[in-house]
Amino acid sequence: MGRPKKLTPQVEKAPPRLAGLMDLLPEQHASWDVFMEKLVSLAHTFSYAKITTPLFEDSRLFRFWSQASDQLLVFQDGKNNLAVKPSNIFSLARVYLEHQFAEKERVTKWYYQSPVAWLNQQNQLRQTTEYGLQIFGAIAPIADAQLINLLLKLFTELGLTSLSLQVNSIGCIECLPEYEEQLKNYFKDKKYDLCENCLDAFDNNHPLEILGCNNLSCSTAAADAPTLIDYLCENCRRNFIGVLEGLDELGVAYNLNPKVIGKPWSRRTVFEIRYQGPTSEVVLGFGGHADDLIQSLGGVSTQALGFAGTLDMILAGFEAAGVKFVHKNKVDVFLVPLGDLAAKKTLRLFTELWNHHIVASEFIGPGSIKTQLKLAESNKVAIALIIGQKEARDGTVILRDVRSGMQELFTSERIIEEVKKRLGK
Repeated sequence: MGRPKKLTPQVEKAPPRLAGLMDLLPEQHASWDVFMEKLVSLAHTFSYAKITTPLFEDSRLFRFWSQASDQLLVFQDGKNNLAVKPSNIFSLARVYLEHQFAEKERVTKWYYQSPVAWLNQQNQLRQTTEYGLQIFGAIAPIADAQLINLLLKLFTELGLTSLSLQVNSIGCIECLPEYEEQLKNYFKDKKYDLCENCLDAFDNNHPLEILGCNNLSCSTAAADAPTLIDYLCENCRRNFIGVLEGLDELGVAYNLNPKVIGKPWSRRTVFEIRYQGPTSEVVLGFGGHADDLIQSLGGVSTQALGFAGTLDMILAGFEAAGVKFVHKNKVDVFLVPLGDLAAKKTLRLFTELWNHHIVASEFIGPGSIKTQLKLAESNKVAIALIIGQKEARDGTVILRDVRSGMQELFTSERIIEEVKKRLGK
């Protein structure tokens, strides 16, 4: 009777990552973690509290988003039409209303990070993590300047030093319609110089979007377009002057840029913060007001000022700046087991070290003592604890000073005390 045939699993090639989505690898997580740690620290300094909202909402919440060229990811749960949130600001507005923050706080300040997803203009799935800062309530123009100052400090302290601030005002619900009418008249004779997206924007009565297009023919067509600042109502004009005076007081340089138009829900001051790298420019995020949002969802007229960016924007900025971060887990002791019996003994030793708040690490897998000690040295670990077969049988441990190479033998009962002594714990 022959040997049974060896069974092998059915092989089917794993499908690739979906287009528009991203894997976040350990080295990218290191950069993102450092960024969020700095953001949280500054947010707390400026009295922002953390908030988290669901990934799914009633699709009716996103009426403002439906004016944009991107599309919602919608589905039904049997009763309701649901949507994946494409941005956090709508969920934040719902929370502000639903939990009646206007009755509890004069000014509400939140920071957040959360997944978002949508379909872009080419009907392609996009998913990322959005971070941001949001203020609701009675705020003066100085709040815009303070928010911008916080953000510039955040990016600068992370190594993104070549920053530019692009600022504009797109007015309010009172003065914006007149300006849009002027734009429509201006582009009427230039519509066939526009790209397909801008032509759609013109035909759908969203001429402001043409100003934000970076297509060369669209930029050329818009070169002599009327400037929105010339059409601001008195309230918007005073508000914008107040923001600029606040930036001047802080010594923050800025560029007045009519191509910065914000989002379909944006009002009054809008801005972008960009990193100018040696070979490319990266937009790190978008900020401004959404002062109609709360009222449009059934609340009273409430100012809303915020800034939002995405994980991929931040990673692109770090890459352009050549900034890299690594996880810095300080290891006190490196364990070097030699053989199966020694490996078993290190299990108990690892636990005892852990119980005494001593951080230990070891090489998982087969490796010579030379290889393992080199690994300890490369990780800048001062102490290596070596257990061979003899030490495992005798209940002893070799303590090696990694830098000097000096070794001493200790009993298992004494080794913890000796390690703590040498580490000054």
